[in-house]
Amino acid sequence: MNQVFLKPRLVGRRFDEHTLPLEILTDFAALESMLVEVAKREFRQANPSRARIPKGFTKGFELHLTAVESGSAVPVIAIVFPSLLPPSAVDYFEQARDKIIEAIASVELGQQPTLAPELLRYFDRFGRGLREGEAIEFTRSGGQTTALTPAIRERLLRASQAEEWTEEVTLKGRIPEVDQADLTFELELSDGLKLKAPLAEQQRETVLQAFATYREGQIVAVQGVIKRDRAERPKSFESIEHISPLDALDVETRLEELAALPDGWLDGRGKRLDPVALRSLAQAFDDYFDSQLPLPYLYPTAEGGVQAEWSLGDWEVSLEIDLGGRTALYQAVRLSTDQTRERTIDLSLGQKEWGRLNEELWSLGGVGA
Repeated sequence: MNQVFLKPRLVGRRFDEHTLPLEILTDFAALESMLVEVAKREFRQANPSRARIPKGFTKGFELHLTAVESGSAVPVIAIVFPSLLPPSAVDYFEQARDKIIEAIASVELGQQPTLAPELLRYFDRFGRGLREGEAIEFTRSGGQTTALTPAIRERLLRASQAEEWTEEVTLKGRIPEVDQADLTFELELSDGLKLKAPLAEQQRETVLQAFATYREGQIVAVQGVIKRDRAERPKSFESIEHISPLDALDVETRLEELAALPDGWLDGRGKRLDPVALRSLAQAFDDYFDSQLPLPYLYPTAEGGVQAEWSLGDWEVSLEIDLGGRTALYQAVRLSTDQTRERTIDLSLGQKEWGRLNEELWSLGGVGA
């Protein structure tokens, strides 16, 4: 038998197809661990004369993911049990579920969370897989909704009085040092901060290659879990999932560099580039730019825009991008004949206009000089 226990709603771009990425399932495994501990606390409070939790408190039922409904993605979590009626301990799990949801709601409302600090520390793993712009929405017992977001999770962890917590990140940097005896390496970020990381056998070759090309400026993207202290300073990597060497012209990395330029960067005349618009441009490149084409050189313009440049055979191509208007002026000049091509591209139209840009570049040969 089974009965529905929880139907949270996951909101964000990754959930728009009404499916769940496998990596988010670890968050729900962490929620189950949290439910067990909060349920035990509820049992002790209801039975103060009992010295210990009954043996087999959690036996006789399990939490299962039984379906994923639409809107945007709603996992259906049910309590599954072999008998006609659920075990009595299920009542404590339902109380624990409500207590966890109310803790999230209290922080969202600017109040102190209603769970003990040691129980709040389970949010170190539950909610860690959420990215910016994503949320897990829950329905409170009174019918209102509350949402766990990365910002709410951080406030819950601060309320737990923890000195540090973990966070899933992708960081870029160079590898200046490898300790093969200690099985660790260091990732040097653009601001000079060095983070120690474990060296796993399956990542050993990639790390050693990046270390060997450190002086040539080889940058890698490291996806993993870092420890961060209460001052939001990254301390070290707890684990590494993936390490990827980046192209020297990697668009996202270059646009991140441009986002760091201060206002007045060009002898006082250069306008600061809008970091939100730059992230949107990086995402558009990732979504629509043909990966078989050569990457462009990217430069800032004094007006706060971006200029992309390619050398394709004897063609010199530029794309001057207006970040505010999301339009771009495309120009191509053939050096041997002075033949020119020019057009305006509306980047806000997405795949349709980016597809035309790809076609233009392919028509010029599509390969770098």
